[in-house]
Amino acid sequence: MDSPSKLMVMSSRRDTLIILASTRDILSSLPDQIIYHIFSFLGANDTARLGVVSKRFNQLCTSSPYLNFVADFDSDYSDPSCLRTRYTDFCSYVNKVLRWREKTGGGLQRLHVHWHSCKKRRFDIGETAVNSWVTIATKCGVEELDMLLHVDPWRGYSLPGCVYNCESLRALKLNLQMGRFNFRVAGWDWLKDLWLDSVTVEDIYFGQRISEWCKSLKRLTLEDVDGISGGLNMTTSSLEELTISGCDFAFTGGNFNISSSSFKTLTIYRCQFKAQRHVNLNCPSLENLTVHDSEFGKCFLCKISCESLEKLRVCGSSFLEACHFRIACPSVGQVMISSCRFAGTCVLNINSFSLQDLTVSECNFSSLGSALQYLPPVKDFQAVPRLRRHIIVKAANLEKLNISSSDEYSYEFPLKIDAPNLKVLWWAGDPVDFSFLKQDMFMSLTSAGIYIEPSCQHKSVESDRHCKRSKSLIYCAAKLLQCLSEARFLRINTWPIEIFFMQNDYPIVFKNLQNLVLLSDGSLADQIPFIASFLKGMPNLKKLIISCFDTSHELSDPNLINFLGLKSRSFNVTEVSRDLKIVKIEAVQAQQCMQNDGRRRLKL
Repeated sequence: MDSPSKLMVMSSRRDTLIILASTRDILSSLPDQIIYHIFSFLGANDTARLGVVSKRFNQLCTSSPYLNFVADFDSDYSDPSCLRTRYTDFCSYVNKVLRWREKTGGGLQRLHVHWHSCKKRRFDIGETAVNSWVTIATKCGVEELDMLLHVDPWRGYSLPGCVYNCESLRALKLNLQMGRFNFRVAGWDWLKDLWLDSVTVEDIYFGQRISEWCKSLKRLTLEDVDGISGGLNMTTSSLEELTISGCDFAFTGGNFNISSSSFKTLTIYRCQFKAQRHVNLNCPSLENLTVHDSEFGKCFLCKISCESLEKLRVCGSSFLEACHFRIACPSVGQVMISSCRFAGTCVLNINSFSLQDLTVSECNFSSLGSALQYLPPVKDFQAVPRLRRHIIVKAANLEKLNISSSDEYSYEFPLKIDAPNLKVLWWAGDPVDFSFLKQDMFMSLTSAGIYIEPSCQHKSVESDRHCKRSKSLIYCAAKLLQCLSEARFLRINTWPIEIFFMQNDYPIVFKNLQNLVLLSDGSLADQIPFIASFLKGMPNLKKLIISCFDTSHELSDPNLINFLGLKSRSFNVTEVSRDLKIVKIEAVQAQQCMQNDGRRRLKL
């Protein structure tokens, strides 16, 4: 007789086999519509493999509303006979599936045909074969066409006329591997999504044709499109999204004009506008405008009139000559310009009552005639003369300003800020000429983060001191610290403090400052005298944090409070990190209030 444990093992095995038998073909038991939906996420090779699993799967693959056909014969280009066989088999299979679909009258949501360039040109697919497949797809009510093929560089490629009259077509994606597209629009009233990739379009009226004939178009993507001459001018009431990537707008004297009442998003990435002078956007519903890694030439003027624009980003782009941005967007709240190169004057003219965050970071002004200006709106635009390097920020409603500089000669940049409602200021990088700052323009400042230090390197302390004095940074540091005197929270590195006290004995009074964070990147022992002098002007200080880049044994010294010029009865060291890099010092009154609050919570 079998043991109980052996019976249990045998029973467990039987149960497992029963479960596997019942769940082995769970996919086949699903409704057809669910299986079709799963097929829509599969690639062409996966669908082909799945078709040989069973007769049912073969039927499902051929009747699926999502047909994917991909041919890539480059791996066997050395064997012409193999190429001929694969070429013939592929075309026969596609013809068979589509003819059967036409015969049965089944619907078609997507036709995906990708024929990658073959090194044996005689085995490249012909226009006649592709258009015959496309024609069958339109008869089956296709909703999405995704075509990639290599075409004759002289003849180009033309879509069959039935595509323009197909009322079911909603999306078209066309990749000709930089072949010429004979663009002739005669309909497309129902098309909503158009994607042109690696296409050459030789049509001076390309934008007008899209606007006039694609009356329902919502999304337009131009990726690596070449040959658009005469400018891109579009006036449409349906377009919502436009993405332009890798395009070269090399037309002479042409403009980039978009006028749309429903336009919401514009993205420009890796584009060339070397010969273009004007970009005009008259889009009341535009919400997001992003420009990445593009290049602009001539005297560039960008006019943006959008009531709904909230964010404007210009990143990693180059402006070869003077540029002027005129932004009439009352709702724009965030403007960010980062990692850009300006060879001439850059003027930001922003008419907005909602602007709260203006960020300029890691920008390079490469010529002595370059500048960055933010000016109030004007009625009439006049050419801005070439000025010397300077930065002007003038914004009545600006609340947050974030600037990062990385130019060792930025100390030559006079900085002017006129922002009476500025509450948050963050500045990092090389110092600039702060001598033009006015203390009364920062009366609303509540929080400031400053980390400035010149990027120039010196071999000795003496040469470093000589550099500091020769650049008149002492006066600039004094002006900067004076403008921060209204802040309640201040995070600052010790470099400007050291510079200030090189020729000043009296501290600047920070009457509202309650929380101070000092960042020490040198020897804390040498910096303690400067820090002590700096703390004398803070009568209402409640919390002090000193953070050192290197281990500083001075932080564990029991006489640290006395060294800093603070009264031991009024301040206590509350925390010292184990690596001796951070110390926290709090006022006794603030510490007692926290303890009392904790006791009250415990009683409750």
